[in-house]
Amino acid sequence: MLKEKINKNILDIVSTIGLPVCAGVFFVVWIVILLEHPVINFPLIAIPIIALYYFSGNIYSGILTFITIITGILDIVFFIGHKSEAQFVFFECIAIMCLYLILEMYKDKHIAIKNGFFEEYDTLNMEIILKESATLENKKRTNNLLRQAENFRKISNILQSFQASLNEKETIHKCEDIVYNFIGKGSWKLKKYKESDAFSFYVKNTTSPLMIANMSEDRRFPSERDNNKLSLIAVPVELNSAFWGTLQGTSYLKGFFSEEDLRQLSLLLGTISAILNNFYSYKKLQILAITDGVTGLYTHAYFSERLKEELNRLQNNNVSLSLAILDMDFFKSVNDQYGHLAGDSLLRQIATLLCSKFRKTDFIARYGGDEFAFMMPHTNSKEASKVLEKIRLVIEKERFFLTIESLSPVRIKTTGSIGFVSLSKKNPISEEDLIKMADVALYKAKQSGRNRVAEYSDE
Repeated sequence: MLKEKINKNILDIVSTIGLPVCAGVFFVVWIVILLEHPVINFPLIAIPIIALYYFSGNIYSGILTFITIITGILDIVFFIGHKSEAQFVFFECIAIMCLYLILEMYKDKHIAIKNGFFEEYDTLNMEIILKESATLENKKRTNNLLRQAENFRKISNILQSFQASLNEKETIHKCEDIVYNFIGKGSWKLKKYKESDAFSFYVKNTTSPLMIANMSEDRRFPSERDNNKLSLIAVPVELNSAFWGTLQGTSYLKGFFSEEDLRQLSLLLGTISAILNNFYSYKKLQILAITDGVTGLYTHAYFSERLKEELNRLQNNNVSLSLAILDMDFFKSVNDQYGHLAGDSLLRQIATLLCSKFRKTDFIARYGGDEFAFMMPHTNSKEASKVLEKIRLVIEKERFFLTIESLSPVRIKTTGSIGFVSLSKKNPISEEDLIKMADVALYKAKQSGRNRVAEYSDE
């Protein structure tokens, strides 16, 4: 742009000063020669007239034309003696005047051509400016895309470092590390919503991020003033489109966080929400995988895993372990008479009853069909017999309520047979052998008339 202005200024100087001066010099020389050879040299003055007209304007050209005609007339009157030469110079004066008039007649066309030239020049100049602007814009977009690609690469590397075995506390700490590595400054906390947290309460109710440059001057949170936390930024974290909590960044410096940090956090929030959602979904799937769909108790497969763990512990420590299997008496008749939905309802009620009567250290599972399995660590034969007898009596006395489709609700009584085995020595034994022992004891209880507790014995 500066170079173009310099060129334009030079052109203006040449057209307004340089060219008229040259035309003046040419005119003086022309007069001197004209006095000697009037007929031959007179037409040469047309050259500077045309040049001045096109480059300096019609005023300069008109002045020179007027002076030339006056000079020609004076030459005819005072200096030319021959009549033929005087006539020739006279016609040349008329020709010069006609030349100027012709130039004036084509002035509009000339101006249009000139304006067209400048318009074309301006158009080209504007196109250059637009292209340069587009180039700068593309460069900015490229830099933004590269920055975003780098951010997503960081996120990808972070996500790959996650393990499904993390608990909630470890997952939250990992998310906090992600934010620090991504933003590169500040101290970060991912907080589940509590009404006692003033910042989370504010963000939830305003549904907008919070950024404080100087907490000592902020009157909204007088109880939260802390010399170690002068700057704060808090953004909402959602889980399945519902408010979960806030991501809070703090610093002991004033005005530490900026709008750019807020924009970076907005990019990261989706990843944090996805991590939390994956964690809770994984834990939910874990629970579903080891939980029976009808009773809510643990499954047979998970019970077997836990039993193996307890047997290994038994081999390494001098502790006792009791295993029992409960089979509901005549459960098939309930299904046949009232239907399978009624049978499922009965199993759920029995499961609830068992959970309320066993200790927290005991492990209860639905073993299959109408069978339930109990594992009681640190429980010897005598203690197990006492606990299981109480369970049998509770089931016997309970009246179970069954909702039956198309019939009035009914209450029924039922009983259960229990077989158990107790271990108190470090004798090696497999899970399968222990289950077989409990099954033998259960068969013994069934054969003895049902509704009783029987213990396994080698006899």
